[in-house]
Amino acid sequence: MSVDIDMKACTILERFGAEFRGAEVDYTCTQDLHEFLITTGGVTHEVGFTERVLLLKDIPDIEEVVARLAEEIKASTQPRKIRVGSRGNDIV
Repeated sequence: MSVDIDMKACTILERFGAEFRGAEVDYTCTQDLHEFLITTGGVTHEVGFTERVLLLKDIPDIEEVVARLAEEIKASTQPRKIRVGSRGNDIV
């Protein structure tokens, strides 16, 4: 994993932490998926970013997507599983 990708993953983690104060926000990385688990109000949401997205997109673009996803998650009462950059789901 490159330093650039690590920095982008840290940015996403920090941004979700700021958007969901008081929630539990965890990060895992497996192969080419960077996954963020956000547990708030007893509901866990999974947001995964493919390595390709982190490699090709700039931090401001990624932060914009994280802000949109945070709003979607805040409005949801059911667990969400979102994949950014997977086939048919290019949000960025």
